[in-house]
Amino acid sequence: MAAKPSSRLVVSGLNNRRPIRAVIFDLGHTIWDFAPTETSWRLNIVRLRERLLAAQGSAPAPNELAKALQTAVRRWMMIWDSDVLAQPRTSVLVSEALADVGISPTDEFLEESTITLFGRELEMPVVPPDSLAALGELQSRGIAMGCVSNTISLEEGIHDALRRLGLLRYFTVVVASSSMGYKKPHRSLFERALQGVDVEPPSAVFVGDRLVDDISGAQAVGMRVILTHQFRQEDVAASNIVPDAVVGRLAELPGVIDAFESGEGASEAATMAGEEEVVHARTTR
Repeated sequence: MAAKPSSRLVVSGLNNRRPIRAVIFDLGHTIWDFAPTETSWRLNIVRLRERLLAAQGSAPAPNELAKALQTAVRRWMMIWDSDVLAQPRTSVLVSEALADVGISPTDEFLEESTITLFGRELEMPVVPPDSLAALGELQSRGIAMGCVSNTISLEEGIHDALRRLGLLRYFTVVVASSSMGYKKPHRSLFERALQGVDVEPPSAVFVGDRLVDDISGAQAVGMRVILTHQFRQEDVAASNIVPDAVVGRLAELPGVIDAFESGEGASEAATMAGEEEVVHARTTR
């Protein structure tokens, strides 16, 4: 049974009744929110310094290593905030950070260092219980699921976080920009996810919290798209990017997918959801 939403539901573009066979998610601020902590980052700096001491007998002070690596992370954040879609490998950023403190690592040591720093999520994500219930409902319907994330963390780090949260069993494919050389909205990330679930774009839905990175990127490859306002609220009215649906919580997804498949009118979909107001109705894809 689809959960009753706790906030506004907007459904539009319902003229396409093709069954939904897959749902692909963004991760940060879509599937999960973050509970920031410095502890894991500091511990990883200590681990890296210990590796350096073991490998070459000397190492920069922890604060020097941290400063160099924070510079690398800031560089990634600048790329993430820019219109440039190419993303350097995380190992390249680590190599540049080590060079800043006078270290020229071997390829093997660079790989080990990158895994030490970014092989696990630096912040422990938090997943609401009703989001877990929605994932379970979609899985019970036989809908394949995957995720696509813009991240500096390695793909194995994303797998680690999903495993710790008990989410990995839901996802057939996990795509991280750090492994692709590009970030969303580059079409290659969405295409890889679709290949992973073996579903054609018109039968797949993408769910994300960002209009440009998530919604426009998925639309460009032919997927239907849902914008979530659960953790972040981007203003659809101020944008020329128009999602097929806007939800307040992921708990509303099963109901939105029902509306997609039934071809239900936007007003009827909002009535079904509860006391919600339809603020936009899109009639063409």
